[in-house]
Amino acid sequence: MKIIAIIASGTGGHIYPALSVAKEYINLGYKILWIGTPNGLEDKIINDPEIIMEKIHSQGIRGKSFSKKIFSLLYVFKSVIQAFKIFKKYKPSMIFGFGGYVSVSSSFVGFIMSIPVILHEQNAVAGTSNKINYFFAKRVYETFPLSFDKNSSKIIHTGNPVRDSLKNLIKPENKYSSTMSLINILVMGGSQGSRYLNTTMPFAFSHFHNRNISIKHITGANDHKIVSNKYQEYDLNAEVITYSDNISLLYDWADLVVCRAGSTSISELAIIGRASLLVPFPYATDNHQVRNAQYLAKNTATILLEESDDFVENYVSIINILLNDSKKIYSLAKNIQNVFPKDTMNNIINDSIRFIK
Repeated sequence: MKIIAIIASGTGGHIYPALSVAKEYINLGYKILWIGTPNGLEDKIINDPEIIMEKIHSQGIRGKSFSKKIFSLLYVFKSVIQAFKIFKKYKPSMIFGFGGYVSVSSSFVGFIMSIPVILHEQNAVAGTSNKINYFFAKRVYETFPLSFDKNSSKIIHTGNPVRDSLKNLIKPENKYSSTMSLINILVMGGSQGSRYLNTTMPFAFSHFHNRNISIKHITGANDHKIVSNKYQEYDLNAEVITYSDNISLLYDWADLVVCRAGSTSISELAIIGRASLLVPFPYATDNHQVRNAQYLAKNTATILLEESDDFVENYVSIINILLNDSKKIYSLAKNIQNVFPKDTMNNIINDSIRFIK
């Protein structure tokens, strides 16, 4: 049985698309070798006996102090040796990287060992790791067009693969009625939660009556009690959730999703067709969350609202507009379905298997 090496670690933005692709390869009869890091989220997310898990030690360099950069460079050399040993042991027929610092040494070693390397970029601006991996790769898939700022025959605009179960949710045509006196609003801050949304949204919602909005708020592990207390203080009927392992139910319930502008969240909203208000994380590397959100906003596929002193005032105005214009919220849900290529998963799988040795 041929083995495909998947390289992904760190946040859910890298891991969830990689896991979706891995499951498709497994269905086709391939074995998956997953290379992550000791501190990545993959151990909490992945529980599949058909996936072989291996670790390499690697750390990012950007934004670190000089001494930590030196330490990280030492890890690069160590991770190259580890990747070489892993590939020599398992002999993968292809390497598929999903960005992040963990992928660089594996892509380099794969190139040296003449193992086909392909990669996927999730964001509107390619990360430093994938800019390096680009030179080792035979094929590059990108979620947003021109994320590498170049035209090349080896780059294909595919969109971002998401879990197959989301395709069965309520369609926007059946979700949004002609008159909406109440909006179901889901607030979520990504795989690690958002302190800004957790501290800001309860007060923002306090400007509305319970009869106009229904709230479900995913806080992450750290802020659940604080957020719950705030909603109670404002006498709002909000369901506060630490974490959900069944996001499909929440998406099915939601009319509007307020969230960060990570690629995975955006891609899931695009598949199901949900109106969104995106609040980009302002400290994301290369400002990629703002760039992600801008791409959608230019296509009238989301409402972009950046963190600012007048965030709450602007948010209240936007929700009031949506409450009085149901066609607007429906158009947001429909437009986001058209910003990315269709049939993302099949396009990636069918194209990538041509490179397997």
